[in-house]
Amino acid sequence: MYQIKGWFFLVIGIGLAAVAVQGLLRGWLPNGRNGFRPGEGVSRETQPIGFWFFFVLYFAGGLFIAFYALQILSGHTAPIPPR
Repeated sequence: MYQIKGWFFLVIGIGLAAVAVQGLLRGWLPNGRNGFRPGEGVSRETQPIGFWFFFVLYFAGGLFIAFYALQILSGHTAPIPPR
């Protein structure tokens, strides 16, 4: 069961970091209730502070989740238990 959770967290973490890098290349990051719809998000040109805030949030969150997943897969830590 730990392997499944570890791989799931690894995919989520890498995906979140990839969204941040893609946003850096395109100059637009999704946020808000509607997620990936083009109208909702922050642009580097119109809202630079918001763009860099969400870039750091997405990239750091993705790296944290990916490293946590690698710790789960290597057996150094147990995953978060369900309630």
